[in-house]
Amino acid sequence: MPFAHSNYAGISGIVLQPASIADSRYRFDMALTGANVIAGNNYVAFKRDALFNSSLWELDNFKDDYMFENLNGKDKSGILGVSVMLPSFMVNLSDNSALAFSTRLRGIINIDNITEDLAKLMYEDIDYDPLLRRELTNANFSMQANYWLETGITFGNVIINKEKQFLKGGVTLKYLQGIVSGYTYINDLSYRFDGSDTLSLFQSTVKYGLSSNFDEEGIKPLEMVSKPGLGFDIGFVYEYRPEISKHRYNMDGREGLLRPDQEKYLFRLGVALLDVGSIKYKKGYYSQDFKADVRDWNIGDIEINSIQDINDTLRNRFNFNENVSETYRMRLPTALSIQFDYNLGHNFFLNFSPYIALNKGNSIASKSHYYSTYTFAPRYDRKWFGAEIPVQVDEFGRFKAGISLRMGPLWIGSNGIISNTVASKIYDGDVYFMLKIPIFRSIARDKDKDGVSNRLDQCPDRKGPWLMQGCPDTDGDNITDANDECPDEKGPESLNGCPDRDNDGIADKNDACPDAPGLPQFNGCPDTDGDGITDAQDECPDIAGKAEFNGCPDRDNDGIPDKADKCPDVAGLAAYDGCPFNDMDKDGISDDQDECPSIPGPAEFKGCPDTDGDGIPDKSDLCPSIAGVPENKGCPPIKKEEIEIIKRAFSNLEFESGKSIIKAVSYPSLDELAALMISQEMWKVRLSGHTDNTGKPEKNMELSKNRTQAVKDYLISKGVKEFRIKAEWFGQTKPVADNNSAEGRQKNRRVEMEIIFE
Repeated sequence: MPFAHSNYAGISGIVLQPASIADSRYRFDMALTGANVIAGNNYVAFKRDALFNSSLWELDNFKDDYMFENLNGKDKSGILGVSVMLPSFMVNLSDNSALAFSTRLRGIINIDNITEDLAKLMYEDIDYDPLLRRELTNANFSMQANYWLETGITFGNVIINKEKQFLKGGVTLKYLQGIVSGYTYINDLSYRFDGSDTLSLFQSTVKYGLSSNFDEEGIKPLEMVSKPGLGFDIGFVYEYRPEISKHRYNMDGREGLLRPDQEKYLFRLGVALLDVGSIKYKKGYYSQDFKADVRDWNIGDIEINSIQDINDTLRNRFNFNENVSETYRMRLPTALSIQFDYNLGHNFFLNFSPYIALNKGNSIASKSHYYSTYTFAPRYDRKWFGAEIPVQVDEFGRFKAGISLRMGPLWIGSNGIISNTVASKIYDGDVYFMLKIPIFRSIARDKDKDGVSNRLDQCPDRKGPWLMQGCPDTDGDNITDANDECPDEKGPESLNGCPDRDNDGIADKNDACPDAPGLPQFNGCPDTDGDGITDAQDECPDIAGKAEFNGCPDRDNDGIPDKADKCPDVAGLAAYDGCPFNDMDKDGISDDQDECPSIPGPAEFKGCPDTDGDGIPDKSDLCPSIAGVPENKGCPPIKKEEIEIIKRAFSNLEFESGKSIIKAVSYPSLDELAALMISQEMWKVRLSGHTDNTGKPEKNMELSKNRTQAVKDYLISKGVKEFRIKAEWFGQTKPVADNNSAEGRQKNRRVEMEIIFE
């Protein structure tokens, strides 16, 4: 049949491989009708002109000019096969299985094992002198004819589906009803023609049988002549799918689905055992077995006009075997079919399909078979169109080429039309056609490519997730944009898809305070202290207060809010900051007379304290915690000799030019200063470094810093605690003399020291 190994074979694929319907491209496929006719032999060929011009057949020279013999010394055979597919269909049950029902009318006529000698005598009407008067042999001459009705049910199923590895199997069970059959079998034929009318046979075994619907009037085709027979086909197909992931898709919430409309294999290998079985026929009257042993039999006077004439002639001449079986079995054309298909990509394939006839045993009297063939076919295969060029070699070593076309429901082709068109000798020919109603498998349509089929997509023109029935959900909050008041921001369903950052149950778009949980009556703003004033307007948000005080309390109810009331628990006057009298610090001095109204102090110092008791009030005392003298602004007195030591230390201080390295000449005076500071434990010093304006300011700043640090480090090295020395540096920013003169610049390059008390 055409395209039986195509990916779109459908119901016709069961002819070569019953497993082909599983994982098929079809949801349903029906063959309305189809036929395949083949005829051929390996002995006589016709000239191409004569094959298509029947008028030439009547010419006297037709045999000489338009026929050719193949005289190669090998046995000859011939075949005529007809297969008609009656309405048949397949249906896909699931992703893994399919079922098919088929009905075919089939017929095969075989002529086998004719020696070239016998074929030549038949071709020459026995009048071929080189073979006359010679004893000739033919080991197993046979002729068979079988026509039957075949009804089959096919089941195909996926066995293994492991990504790259794929295996499916199928079986066809056949119900067989014989229509008509017959056979002739001659074993060890030994014969001699002494002329066109004289025949001798030497101990040959002859068997022939006809089904019971044969009689002298011909065939009674409507009479059932066989008991129901059974047969079967079985096959397996393996596919290698290295890029299976490319053929997966997601649809309607199901992930990783395999596309049913694409070829997923790199190569496919199928093996099938076909036409296993037989039909049991009841023998008719014209069925006999006998031994043929006769000499110089004059066959020239025999008149043959019917089967009856043949039977009577043989019965009168030979002794028929009376113990002949009343039935015989006609075997189906059992064969091994192998299919190898390679995917070239872009709908191009290469196919290699050996068909090996298995039912050709010489000892089998009643059998039917096709020729063994080996077919190589490049193929273009698409949904509604396919084309292939089969190149075939048969069991006789003959090559032929044809073409097949698949055009929608019409399939036509021939395996030998190309070679027969160009060949000078034609030994065989074939033709086939089929008319179908295909309904293909396909993935559901998805207009917006969102993985939701148009059938289920509530928004077929806009992409959306399966959970949203194909409608968009831009912000991913599981609320479709159509129902989402805030489609670009995630939000809960209770707020129609709008966010609520502070989780106060008020959508941010309606919340005046979206980042702080609040109350509906305040448009989402908080009132922490519950005083009816929002925190944003409440100057005391954590303490309940009064509106007139912007949310602040007034515990003593004196009309002065607690935060401004210096006496919040006692009612007072505004003139006294909420206190009931004018002595805030309770030191017995009226606030209007108290120079330190908030700090208790004695009257002698107008209400100000003298912490160190040195007779100098703290507000005028530079050392309020250390008793001092007025001439030193409240700090301890510094002796004259101590001042001299300080002056010497810094008047004698010298550095190497442009550097922070103290010259040795300065060490004695600095040592004296360090000893003084060690003895005066209450002292602390503030060192400040200065430069003139010579050079860049940043360099001068760095130099003043380094020189100040150098003095500090020296004093520390002599035993002065580091915490007693504060270092500052000012570069050229605080000159004490004019930088325009050398003398002035000398004065400006200095490190100063100040005694401090803390």
